[in-house]
Amino acid sequence: MPAGMLSDALLALAIAGFAQVNLVFQLDNSTPYGPMPAVVVSTLVATLVLALRRVMPLATVVVVAVAIAGPMLARPLTVTLWGDFLPILVVSYSVARHSEWARAVVGVAAIASGLVVVFLRNPESPTIGNVPFVAVPVVACFLAGRVLRARARSHSDDRARAQQLEAERKEAIHAALAEERARIARELHDIVAHCVSVMVVQAGAAEDLLDRDPQRARAPLQSVQDTGRQAVGELRRMLGLLRGEQAQLALKPQPGTADLADLVDHMAEIGLPVELTVQGPARPLPPGVDLTVYRIVQEALTNALKHAAPTTAHVVLHFDDQSVRVGVRDTGQRGGSGGAGAKRVGHGLIGMRERVALYGGTLETAKAPGAGFTVTARLPLQADER
Repeated sequence: MPAGMLSDALLALAIAGFAQVNLVFQLDNSTPYGPMPAVVVSTLVATLVLALRRVMPLATVVVVAVAIAGPMLARPLTVTLWGDFLPILVVSYSVARHSEWARAVVGVAAIASGLVVVFLRNPESPTIGNVPFVAVPVVACFLAGRVLRARARSHSDDRARAQQLEAERKEAIHAALAEERARIARELHDIVAHCVSVMVVQAGAAEDLLDRDPQRARAPLQSVQDTGRQAVGELRRMLGLLRGEQAQLALKPQPGTADLADLVDHMAEIGLPVELTVQGPARPLPPGVDLTVYRIVQEALTNALKHAAPTTAHVVLHFDDQSVRVGVRDTGQRGGSGGAGAKRVGHGLIGMRERVALYGGTLETAKAPGAGFTVTARLPLQADER
C-alpha cells in the first residue's frame, strides 16, 4: 500500500460519515432540492474518492467535480458543507501538493468548472455574493499545496545533495586510504628489500668463512640475525598500520640524513665501501624530505650491492639555501639480467621517483661514464608536505 493511503482512506470515511449525518440534520430542518437518493450518492462519491487523493490527485479532482456538478446539469440538488464544499477544498490542496504544475492547472480548471455549474444551477446560490466565500478558501488551499510541494522538493534536493556529498566524502577517504596504503607498501618494499639483500650478502660471507675461519663467521651470522629481526619488526609495524590497528606500537623514529653515516658504515661492513661527502652547511630538513633523502641513498646502495660486481660507492649530500641535493655513484659493472644500468626498473626506482615527486623534486638516473651507475635527486627545502 502506498505511503499515506491508509490515512487518506480513514480521512475519506470520516468526511463521508460527517457528510451523511449533516445531510440528515439538514433535511430535517429544510426542504431538500432534488431526490434524496441522488443527493446521498453524490455526497458519497465526492467524499469516498478522497481516499485516492494522494496516489491519483488529478483523477480525484475530476471525480469530485463530476460527482458534485454532474447531477446539477439534470436538476438542482442540495449542496452541503461536508459532502460538497469540504471535498472541493481537500482536492484543491491535494492536486496542488501532489501534481506537477500542468496537471495542477487542469485540476483547478475542473474545480472551477464544477463551481460554475453549482452557482448557476443551485437556487440557494446568489450569483455574486458567494463567489469570494468559495473562491478564497479554494485558492488558499491550492497555494498552500504548491508551497508545501516546493518545500518538500527543496528538502528532498537537500537530502540528495547531502547524500551525494557523503558518498563523495567516503570515496575520497577510500581513495586516500588506498593511496596511503600503496605508499606504505612501497615503504615496506624499501625496508625489507634492503634487509633481505644485506642478509643474503652476509650469509654468503659467512659461508666463505666457515671453512677457513669459523670464528670470524660469527660476525656476519650475527648481522644476519640482527637484520632479520629488524625486517620482522618492520613487517609487523607496517602490517599493523595496513590493518588499521590502533594498538600502541613501539615505533622508533624514521631515519633521516643524520643516520646516513650509520648507513654508510653498515654498508661497508657487509662488503660495499662507501664514501660520504657533505657539502654546504647542514641544516634540519622537513621530516618527509629528510626521510626521502635517506631512502634514496639506501635504495641506491642496496641496488649497487645486489646488481654490481665488486664495487665502491660515493654519496654526496649538498645543502644550499633553496634545496638539498643527493647523489649516489657506484663504480661496479652490472650483469645483463639483473644489471641496474641495463634495466633499473621495479618498485625501487618507481618508489624513488614517487617520493621525489611527492615533494616537488627531480630525480635522474643514468649509467656513469666508463662504469657504474648514478642516482641524483634534488629536493626543494620548501616542500609541499601533502
